[in-house]
Amino acid sequence: MKKILLTAAMSMVSLCSSLFLSAKNTNSKISPYATFDKLWIDYDVYENSVRGMKIHIKFTAYEMLNMDAYVAIYFEHDDEVGGYLKDKNDKYNSSAGEVAVYKSIKPLYNPAVYNDLEVFMPYNELDLDPGEYDLSMDVKLIYKTGGVISKLTTYYFEYSKPGTTTTTGGAPVTKITATFKDLWVDFDVYENSQKGMRIHTKFSVENMKGTEGYLALYFEKKDGERLKSSTTGYKSTSGQLAVYASINPAYDKTDYNDLTAFIPYSVFNVPAGKNDLKIDADIIYKAGGMVQHLKYYEFWINK
Repeated sequence: MKKILLTAAMSMVSLCSSLFLSAKNTNSKISPYATFDKLWIDYDVYENSVRGMKIHIKFTAYEMLNMDAYVAIYFEHDDEVGGYLKDKNDKYNSSAGEVAVYKSIKPLYNPAVYNDLEVFMPYNELDLDPGEYDLSMDVKLIYKTGGVISKLTTYYFEYSKPGTTTTTGGAPVTKITATFKDLWVDFDVYENSQKGMRIHTKFSVENMKGTEGYLALYFEKKDGERLKSSTTGYKSTSGQLAVYASINPAYDKTDYNDLTAFIPYSVFNVPAGKNDLKIDADIIYKAGGMVQHLKYYEFWINK
């Protein structure tokens, strides 16, 4: 009987050892991954006499010790046009022919913290015609040989390329411009028994006489992540939380000294507590498309 018990005990020890080794082997094969912290941009900077934007990224890479990889940034339209920007000169491009920029990394630690990885992107390598554009960056960490390790973030921004605008017949037309002057907010006010915020804007537009448009106020987190909305009357065509005030300038230069728009707090889909947010104020055409960005305005609300 003792011999049977001893054999059973030894078998149990052997089984536990096998399970421990199996677990240890499994843990040693954790796939590489990364966690994103934040992204910010310095616009209108120069490198080697080339004008562009310097993109700063803060993130942490795990299980990537001595691994060759890239931070890859792809550029795409974020409006009714849609889709990734297409490369036209075989520079700053992905293997699929999309506009992209890369920064190589090879982590020396596990985890490896990148507090400020800088990536420079020349404006002229966006390969866009003159005009105003709503764009976004699709930022990923990828293997050197190809394949995604981790999606880091999507970052939205506006880009304006100066140049001559023409009609379909080729005749030059005068570009519409807007000049921002001021933006202020009345918090905790009521309209139609709803508590919210009334946004005031002061600006002027030129060469927009007889052209219908909107003051568009889009809402996003302080880091640039867009707030989503499903509420009719308070959302953009892409589903972003927004409110609009219509304009139809009567003069070649028209001043708007206090154009207001009200938005109720109830349409903000944010977690409980303090939320750091910002307003992206733009002038857009009624049919869609950017006229000009006016201002970012930071604020916070408690829910």
